[in-house]
Amino acid sequence: MRRSLTATAAVAATTLTALLGTGPAAHADRAESLSAGHGPLVSGTYSTGGAQAWKPLESTWAGSAAGRSVDATVTVDPSQTRQKYTGIGFSLDETSVSNLWKLTPARREQVIRLLVDPRHGAGLDRFRLTIGSPDVIEHLPFWSEDDLPSGAGEDFGLKHFSIQRDLDLHIIDTIKLIQRYNPKATFFASAWSAPAWMKTNNRFTGEVALKPGSTTDYYQVGKLRDDCIDVFARYYVKFVQAYARHGIRVDALTLLNEPGMDVVYPAMDISIAQQQKLALAIKREFRAARLNTQLYMHDFNFWDWRNPNSTATKNYYRIFEDAPDGSVSGRQVRDAADAIAFHPYWGDPQVMRDAYEETGKPVQLTETSDLSPSTILDDFRLDAGSYILWAQTTDQDGGTLHWTPSRDNNIDWDKVGATTKWPDRMVTVNTLTKDFTVRDELYEIGQFAKYLSPGDVRLESSAAQNGVSNVVYRSGDDRFVAVLGNSAATDRTVRITLAGQSFVVTVPAGSFATYRWQSHVPSDHQNAAR
Repeated sequence: MRRSLTATAAVAATTLTALLGTGPAAHADRAESLSAGHGPLVSGTYSTGGAQAWKPLESTWAGSAAGRSVDATVTVDPSQTRQKYTGIGFSLDETSVSNLWKLTPARREQVIRLLVDPRHGAGLDRFRLTIGSPDVIEHLPFWSEDDLPSGAGEDFGLKHFSIQRDLDLHIIDTIKLIQRYNPKATFFASAWSAPAWMKTNNRFTGEVALKPGSTTDYYQVGKLRDDCIDVFARYYVKFVQAYARHGIRVDALTLLNEPGMDVVYPAMDISIAQQQKLALAIKREFRAARLNTQLYMHDFNFWDWRNPNSTATKNYYRIFEDAPDGSVSGRQVRDAADAIAFHPYWGDPQVMRDAYEETGKPVQLTETSDLSPSTILDDFRLDAGSYILWAQTTDQDGGTLHWTPSRDNNIDWDKVGATTKWPDRMVTVNTLTKDFTVRDELYEIGQFAKYLSPGDVRLESSAAQNGVSNVVYRSGDDRFVAVLGNSAATDRTVRITLAGQSFVVTVPAGSFATYRWQSHVPSDHQNAAR
């Protein structure tokens, strides 16, 4: 059930005030009284956008479904455990942060609370940081965390490493606001490129050239220097340590954002052999620094992971194969990898499940622009542990974005910033009124993020029926969370069956609804999740 990304009506920021008291703990007294003398209580909420956001549904009890006819049935198999939930959130890229800081302090706190507060907001809880400049920024120039002063050629001792620009641009301040309203928020980070001096072309931005014999296909000229693999790993360690000094734990890094992308914004090619060596170097440096930071491999499109019949795809699954020269074993790299990260811009999302099954590694969706809650549900059913939205705050004109699809190495970046616009993101900041609006999808996304917690384990469940799709998680030993999407124009009655118990709920038309209940599942129905 993948809904198209047509823009929905924006909801005024003042919606937050009306939502106070509708979080997971609301209505607890009523729930306790309803459960007296019955089986396990099933409580729920639903959203159809800002007009009906996180509204309570009528409670019912497990075991109360006998004899009722329904429109759809969800059968949950607790013996078939899948991935662990990691989180839902968005990137803290420079453009998004810059627009948030055009609001008044009160409005800025209000929008952050609406986005991340698990009780009074959507509960978004997983955020992507950028190590240096990403591909889209408002304020030039692009930067790394180890730019050199004039006259300096190299910095293998990383004496010039600094996150001062992250501080100056309010990235750290924004993280602290998020932590205030969601103390359980987690953070991971990606670099788009190594610092210029670590690259063969000595430039931080990308550089492209036509492939031999082609007039349309390009390749990335800027490559990681072989003699800079170890220092690039130490650069990553420095970033994690610098953020830790500000009270921010970066719990994972991706090896590199979209390695080898043929673009002129910040990017870098890194061969499979280099990726293997870099992965081992990063984990070695993490251990030396006593960091338990995880490492995500790939961080690129579905298409680029595996397509053996194509010469265009990069087939990066080969990082887990033995190096031809015997210098690195596939097992070493597999042991270094904690997860495989994907982007959805090209290829089949089924690749996530294939990678999960083939490698035994968790998969994470680390960048997407698809706001559809239907896509979140579908991707979670394909074993994605997280869902991270990219560059989700712009202004009323679509922002000032120094991003381009052009392959012109001499691009005029000022002209790019004046013409490139990304409207209709999650948050729109009006720079004239100092106010904001949010997309309706935020509230439906909250039907996942408000009620799921990191470590919750997905259980295999039956496919969609009559417009009703589902994803089900186990939270702790005896707590369960089911998110149901109803794409129909009418309400749907749904029977949920788990380990011999069942109950019937009504999912409002065009909504996403979340149901929570406790139920003891015998040990012979259980299985271990990865």
